[in-house]
Amino acid sequence: LGGALGAQFRSRSGLPVINVAGCPTHPNWVTETLMLLAAGLLGAQDLDAYRRPRFYADHLVHHGCPRNEYYEFKASAEKLSDLGCMMEHLGCLGTQAHADCNTRSWNGEGSCTRGGYACINCTAPEFEEPGHAFLDTPKVAGIPVGLPTDMPKAWFIALSSLAKAATPERLRRNAVSDHLVVPPTVRDIKRR
Repeated sequence: LGGALGAQFRSRSGLPVINVAGCPTHPNWVTETLMLLAAGLLGAQDLDAYRRPRFYADHLVHHGCPRNEYYEFKASAEKLSDLGCMMEHLGCLGTQAHADCNTRSWNGEGSCTRGGYACINCTAPEFEEPGHAFLDTPKVAGIPVGLPTDMPKAWFIALSSLAKAATPERLRRNAVSDHLVVPPTVRDIKRR
């Protein structure tokens, strides 16, 4: 956790090494960390288990993902250009990645998932050697090995089955297309 300085390192102020993770690191995380340190507002209690500042590490990349509607119904993309959720087939780790990438966009505009690329969890230790291709989703018996961090496996399996059964045709068809094939229905409010 301390890198070249070692896990036991402490600064003169008593802080351990602070890991502002990311590849590349979000510039706002660096500046906010430095501002909080300069103001004396960042202490050891404000760091997570990997010593990342909690102001960004207490969030998941999944929060604010533009593909959440597809995720909720398990309408999955099959190739990068598809609109669907990239977790099931394209290796997206946004449900496990601790960062606020989709709520604190890069340059106020983007993130990996907003750009159409799967999250590779670059804020996690040793992310660069996952043991499989970044765009692969390792599975056991057809179930992704890396499930959302806050959901028991049995719940995920049960909810996935229900969600897939209830997926609206619009989402099912749009998920495997690079553009909207079926737009949302416009309800006629006069008929009420």
